[in-house]
Amino acid sequence: MKKIFVIVLAALAMASCQMDFYSSDSMTSAQLADNPSSAVYTTDGIYTLFKDRIAYKGQSGGESGNYYIRHYFQLAELRGNNVTVSGQSEDPFTLAYMYNDDPTKKNIYYTWWIAYKIINAANSNIDAITPGASALSDHLLGENYFFRAMLHFHMVTLFAMPYSQGRNNPGVPLRVGLDASTTTRASVGEVYDQIVADLIQAKTYLANGENERVTGNSKVYVTLDAARALLSRVYLYMGENDKCIAECDELLDHAPTSVTTGYDYADYPTHTYDHPETIWCIRLDASDDWAGEHAEASIASMYIKDGNGWGEHYWREDLVDNFRRYPADKRFKAYFRMTTDGLSWEDAVTAAGGKVCINFPIKTNDKSNACSDAFIANLTPNADNSVDFAYSGKNYTATPTVENGYTVYYVNDAGFPGIKTNGKARVFVRPNTDRSHGLRNNMGGDYMVYYCTKFSYQDGLPMMTSPVFLRWGEVVLNRAEAYAKTGQDGKALDDVNTIRHRAGLTGADDMTTGNIAARGYASALEVVLEERVRELCYEGHSAFDSFRNNLPLDRQYVGCHDWEVMQPNDPRIALLIPLDEINSSGIQQNPR
Repeated sequence: MKKIFVIVLAALAMASCQMDFYSSDSMTSAQLADNPSSAVYTTDGIYTLFKDRIAYKGQSGGESGNYYIRHYFQLAELRGNNVTVSGQSEDPFTLAYMYNDDPTKKNIYYTWWIAYKIINAANSNIDAITPGASALSDHLLGENYFFRAMLHFHMVTLFAMPYSQGRNNPGVPLRVGLDASTTTRASVGEVYDQIVADLIQAKTYLANGENERVTGNSKVYVTLDAARALLSRVYLYMGENDKCIAECDELLDHAPTSVTTGYDYADYPTHTYDHPETIWCIRLDASDDWAGEHAEASIASMYIKDGNGWGEHYWREDLVDNFRRYPADKRFKAYFRMTTDGLSWEDAVTAAGGKVCINFPIKTNDKSNACSDAFIANLTPNADNSVDFAYSGKNYTATPTVENGYTVYYVNDAGFPGIKTNGKARVFVRPNTDRSHGLRNNMGGDYMVYYCTKFSYQDGLPMMTSPVFLRWGEVVLNRAEAYAKTGQDGKALDDVNTIRHRAGLTGADDMTTGNIAARGYASALEVVLEERVRELCYEGHSAFDSFRNNLPLDRQYVGCHDWEVMQPNDPRIALLIPLDEINSSGIQQNPR
């Protein structure tokens, strides 16, 4: 039987970071059994695999940008509908963003390869560590069961169709135990069942060894809370809503006070590694590659143009409006920068002095469905807040319309060149900004520049944060969604209001069963999903949130992707499996 190419053991260079550990797969299971204390180092070594550049397929050194956490956050987030990518890049993230992924590109093959490398390392540790030998050994076992579960979860959510589309669809290879050499794709349901079993095991062992590894406020080691938080997410994806609620209840019974009272959102990215909001993150510090020579390959590098940043990923216009409905929202103020000068929305309004600009999507060219911005600056609103403007030699009026309590603008003219949805052409009225600062020109069109700082400024470095995989805000919203799906609308909205209160939205901004219909929401679930957008944007949830709920994903906005509404059964949702894997093992490829 052919063996999956990812399990080949290769000794890695000693990891250099705040933790100096043995490579996680540099010792065999037998060697670990002979040296029980080494399991500490090999388990710790797994943490480095998330952030180190590892040589792939005989490379003399790791290729720039090849980090698991970078690829994972890009693959998860860019396939949603929060981010506008201004043009194609040499970096293959644009192909995944356009749902035109290439199985020969590094973000595909490296993510697959390193994920199964981590799974294999966890298998070695699980095989070697004796359960019950000590509290420490049980904690280590729990960590390794967690790693095996989480990486299988990442693989099945990226490279297979959503669970909601059927348990019997092809999933990914299950690698459980050292003798598991098959390359057969387990079903989606089988993979999820194994993930649940591993997380239940992780909970048991982590509870036995609780506090054996964590000191102070550190969030860099997997804990019992991390296993519960991930299990709540898995149950939510499976539609096991009562079980999701139970896991969240266990967690929220001892949640830090900041879960309800709030915190400084702008400060959070600067020290996620010890912040009360974080449940588990991968620790980066100034000695890591990402802070030095290769900082331009960090997660932040595409979101802001500061330091080594490229600044090519922008806020989607509709997401800006989603936040602007609630001017008091602290999250928007913390993470939004309007121009290359770093202006906040409020600063831009002041600087504009009453003037506005208008932008709207237009086709970049006849051969592509990609869209860029038409841009008209230095406009003065009329007394009724409408805005007159000229474009391509013709005069038009942007007419304000109140939708769900927020003013949006449409042009009611059949000859207007803007792209129309349901017969209406949407335009965006923004504080006036100078063309040289407010726009980026790429792919033959202009793109409004709205930067996101959610991954920046740890240790004062614009390219660095310690990326968070699990946090308390998600747990609250997981429970809210499960409540909404079990007919407990009041409890669902209470959880939504918990998140809104800490973000500064209180009083009249509360959501209740009595007011959501008047605000334009069809259900409590719709309210929850919109709050997930505001709370979790750019953290890799958008596409998963839509598709697991059998909802379409609206990608009708400016960017180098197709102007379309993706259906939850679209086969492109499952990334193509790396061609290296196909050629090596003959594994079944995903259809296109």
